Amino acid sequence: MKLDMTKGNITRLILLFAFPLLLSNIFQQFYNIADTAIVGHLLGDDALSAVGTVSVIYGLVLSFCFGMTNGFALLISRNFGAGDIKMMKKSIAGTIKLAIMVSLLLTAIMLVMLKPIMKLIKTPAEVFDTGYSYIVVIVCCLVVTTFYNMWASILRAVGNTTAPLVFLIISSLSNVGLDLLFIGVFKLGVQGAAYATVLAQAFSGVLCFLYVILFCPDLKVSREDFKIEGDLVKELLASGLAMSLMFVIVNVGTVILQTGINGLGTGTIAAHVAARKASEVFMTPVAILSQTISTFASQNYGAGKLDRVKKGLYNVFAIGFTWSVIVILIAYFGGDELIRSITGSDNSKIIALGAKYLRINTPFYFFLVILGTLRSMLQGLGEKMLPIIASNLEMIGKVIAVMLFVKPLGYTAICFTEPITWIICCIPVVYAFLRFFKNNNVKESEA
Repeated sequence: MKLDMTKGNITRLILLFAFPLLLSNIFQQFYNIADTAIVGHLLGDDALSAVGTVSVIYGLVLSFCFGMTNGFALLISRNFGAGDIKMMKKSIAGTIKLAIMVSLLLTAIMLVMLKPIMKLIKTPAEVFDTGYSYIVVIVCCLVVTTFYNMWASILRAVGNTTAPLVFLIISSLSNVGLDLLFIGVFKLGVQGAAYATVLAQAFSGVLCFLYVILFCPDLKVSREDFKIEGDLVKELLASGLAMSLMFVIVNVGTVILQTGINGLGTGTIAAHVAARKASEVFMTPVAILSQTISTFASQNYGAGKLDRVKKGLYNVFAIGFTWSVIVILIAYFGGDELIRSITGSDNSKIIALGAKYLRINTPFYFFLVILGTLRSMLQGLGEKMLPIIASNLEMIGKVIAVMLFVKPLGYTAICFTEPITWIICCIPVVYAFLRFFKNNNVKESEA
């Protein structure tokens, strides 16, 4: 199934694209939370802290793979929107080659740098070996993660978000079962959670691949399609690396922020792990809207319909702001129970700190919606530098927080760091948005 977003009712198209993507991400977060909950309940607070200290590294490499494949997919979307099937297939072939090559290179680099990075972020000595045993499995299997993200991105580039959803639901349920088997029955500890995650991702990737081969003839590439000109390779790399850098820079800031958290003790680490897992679920619709506007913008840019891009953005803002209100209410009235259910802990300090993070963080989601959607929309329109500049500002804000404010203010500084950086980073992306549409003389017209 393909979804041409260049014509028809904009709100309907956005929802048709976003809803399966939302469910996909919810299930992805579900098995991430399942890992956390099962580790916390079956292995205890120390094991949870061990996974928490290295989860930022996992987020870093995952964001690179996710950003890279989605950046490649923008060219596929653009060619699809323009109706250029030949170039679309060449873009798919280029995506396959480059995604595999880059993921293997990244694996080699990360295996060398893993322990130095863990030391750099001040992983507590008592959980260092346990955390390493978890993250090394994830790093060794980055090509598996990339394989799934690549095929899912290719399908989403042509508007098909339903097939990746179905496959992810199946693998999510498998992941929970494998968690319980590897940790509860085979007693593999935190490595069991890592094995379960990798196997679930492999399952999703294989299903996506088979679906494309069997049911999507327009997306099947031939040997001839792999004969790619240098200009296309450069364009794919520019788009893929620009988007991956945007995600990575943000996550580097999160890694740096984790160094400040690691110095506050294992109890605070456990609280933050739970709070971040809840936040990742809360942020999922915002991420989905960002992905949606990126594909929507790219398809319509290819079709020469910038007026629709602007109208689509306003629709996304309305949906995102509504979700922000819902999240604030959940954080304020159910924050404590949410943290308790994720950690399985009766430690009142852990529960209080986790709930505190949610209650400070969520009221600023309105700025997160503006930042995330505009940054992704600009990527879809081929604007590469300003989104990266905004991401750099976010990273710098986190560095400043760790250097100047965590020691005197403790966990409160951690809670306020991201909201403040969101506000600051909105400035360049709003400027870039206004400049782009002014330079292109976009006028309101009928959709």
